[in-house]
Amino acid sequence: MRLENSELRAFRGVIEHSGFKRAAEALHISQSAVSQAVASLEAKLDTPLILRGKELKLTAAGKRLFDHAVEVYRDEQQALEDIVQLKEGKAETLNLALSASINRFYGPELISAYYSLNPRVSMKIAEMPSRSIIYAVLSGNIELGFGPFQKHMPAFDTIPLYKDSRHLVVSPRHPQYAAMIAGDKMALQRTPLIASALDNPDMRPSIARLRDQFSAVWEVSSLSLRVNMVAQGMGVTFLDRKLLREYPLCHDFRIMDDVSFGRIDRQVGLFYRAGRNLSGSARQFISLCERHWNLEKQQ
Repeated sequence: MRLENSELRAFRGVIEHSGFKRAAEALHISQSAVSQAVASLEAKLDTPLILRGKELKLTAAGKRLFDHAVEVYRDEQQALEDIVQLKEGKAETLNLALSASINRFYGPELISAYYSLNPRVSMKIAEMPSRSIIYAVLSGNIELGFGPFQKHMPAFDTIPLYKDSRHLVVSPRHPQYAAMIAGDKMALQRTPLIASALDNPDMRPSIARLRDQFSAVWEVSSLSLRVNMVAQGMGVTFLDRKLLREYPLCHDFRIMDDVSFGRIDRQVGLFYRAGRNLSGSARQFISLCERHWNLEKQQ
């Protein structure tokens, strides 16, 4: 079975233009051709994709196929834009997202080294919470992610670079500090967890259990602001071991590894959507990172 791009384009057009006739006009093809394309997809998949009526509605299968159709269109447009740039003698774009801690400790050095090798390259670099990077890469908005891996990442190809750990920490300025370091679990339940991002508990039940250990979850994307809030005793947070060692404001933070959920071991590296043909700029950045961490291991 093969889903043709012309069929996906017609299907996407029906949804985006809210009707078969308007889709046909936008695509400059006949309405019957649009109808046949959608019917062909439904026949191949052996399931309805669109519920016809006064308003067109997608079935569950239709929603999933629409997401795929949008991704195919986005990849096609990106490829065309890249080809135009290459014809004009312009370099490809490094489209990268990295987490705040990676950006703080490795970003400047890696990007500087990359630029020295590719001085004419275009760059699109974003700092994001780790979970947001995963969603951005999966959606196609970001080509290459650099951050901690999830336990299971079947939708991605991964390049492991190093291992790290995150630790639950509290400042001596926190009003519940003495109770927390004495092992009082109720003290944690009276304070908020300050996190860069946390999933909807309906999506990840394990995250729901983590939420339940605190009075609330405050989502703060800025790493420096998160650290400052903890330093002022406003709540607790999870921080990388390297950050705790090297960020002066963290020096008096107390690690609470004695709590069952107080330590999170992580594999960190680069990842991209499984099966994607990477741009030359992305492959060059991967090679640069692999050389960097191979040298670190040898030292």
